[in-house]
Amino acid sequence: MWSVCINRHSKESPFTFQDLIDLQDRVLERAEPTLIFAELAPTVTLGNRQDPEAFEPLRRQGIDVVRGHRGGLETWHGPGQWVGFVVTPIERLAGDSRGVRKAVHAILGAVQGVVRDFEPKSRVEEGDRLGVWSDAGKLVSIGIRVKNGWVTSGFALNVIPQLESFLGIQPCGLQDAAPDFLFKNRLNQADWSKSFENLPARLTRQFDLIIKN
Repeated sequence: MWSVCINRHSKESPFTFQDLIDLQDRVLERAEPTLIFAELAPTVTLGNRQDPEAFEPLRRQGIDVVRGHRGGLETWHGPGQWVGFVVTPIERLAGDSRGVRKAVHAILGAVQGVVRDFEPKSRVEEGDRLGVWSDAGKLVSIGIRVKNGWVTSGFALNVIPQLESFLGIQPCGLQDAAPDFLFKNRLNQADWSKSFENLPARLTRQFDLIIKN
């Protein structure tokens, strides 16, 4: 039901946020519903009103700083996190061309279908905390765009904590929020690498279940 693209970051072969955007653009040109899963090089994306110059110290540390096409504050992406872009006509997620909220919740529901296998008490929260949360913090963020009837962008699932994870950035810009990681304290560390590799296949099966037509 979906074409699937999977991209991993490594020091030898970095996969950047711009690479992800370029891949999404090529998918849109083909007009083929596609799930793109990417583990990115360390990146901070900014809201469209933020000043990139304020984040120059991060650039000097080798962190990619890019302006996102969205509101809000800065967001971290990087190793140990799967970013999923859901590129599809909105009707496949929502059942109609105006159901943006339905599409958002369809995506969250699909991702939570996998999250619950590791964190049964996970929950979807609304408003400025929109995403999937555990009692320890935020596991899944979401941000989509709809243009000419197609959904682009998608979600970020925190999986394995890294030394550079989030760089002190708080989810949603909330003072009382912290990131959580799917495998932290829930899976034997020896199994992290293989289980991380298997997540795109598990997520794809969940996305197959939410197709409307």
